Amino acid sequence: MDTDREVNAIRIGGTEHLLTVTAGDAVHLTRETGPGETGQSAVPEQYLAPAHGQPATLLRGYDQAALARPRWEAATLCGREWLTMAGVSLWDDDLGGEEAAAPSCRRCLALMDKLFPEPELDDRFDLALQAIAGTVAEHGYAEMRGVPGDQQAALRRQVRSAVKKRTGHPTQTLARGSLLVFVCEPIHQQHATERERRIAQSFGSVLTGQPAQPLPTPWRLSWDTCQAG
Repeated sequence: MDTDREVNAIRIGGTEHLLTVTAGDAVHLTRETGPGETGQSAVPEQYLAPAHGQPATLLRGYDQAALARPRWEAATLCGREWLTMAGVSLWDDDLGGEEAAAPSCRRCLALMDKLFPEPELDDRFDLALQAIAGTVAEHGYAEMRGVPGDQQAALRRQVRSAVKKRTGHPTQTLARGSLLVFVCEPIHQQHATERERRIAQSFGSVLTGQPAQPLPTPWRLSWDTCQAG
């Protein structure tokens, strides 16, 4: 992601996206138009036209030709009509022109993630996928610790697909740092009685003074133990 010094824009992949504002306070993303498409300028044309006089002070530091070039779509990524490029003021008495280096609209940010290319999958990915899907299909629950951030989205997506194909049931996923949790509620409920029996046995051994038997945790997995052969 690089800063475009001519206008307040960022590059995502191979496409420029202008930082723009609407009637609210959020900073949005606006795509660059494609070949042959009609776009609009980064700043409304009337504020750059010679008849308007000198541009506002905060506009003078920009390449005026770049500001006037009609290269931007009329709506933001989240579908709203935008007013002007973010980070500038169109009037010298307006103190609202703050520096803008990144979008803040949540919807635009969510859509922006989809514009990045998929990360290359780690050599351990397939083994982790098989281990998690098999554990969820058997127990209805699995944890995978130490999952790298760039592998998490694909792993969550493919585990849901694999468990659905194998069992016909949906799977919920939760991320907490490098920990991923997978829950298939219908299967998890099928094993509820067995879990309660084991807990009762462990608790009963404590009451009789016998050493407590640790409960097995086959659902607790680690990314580091998934070594490619």
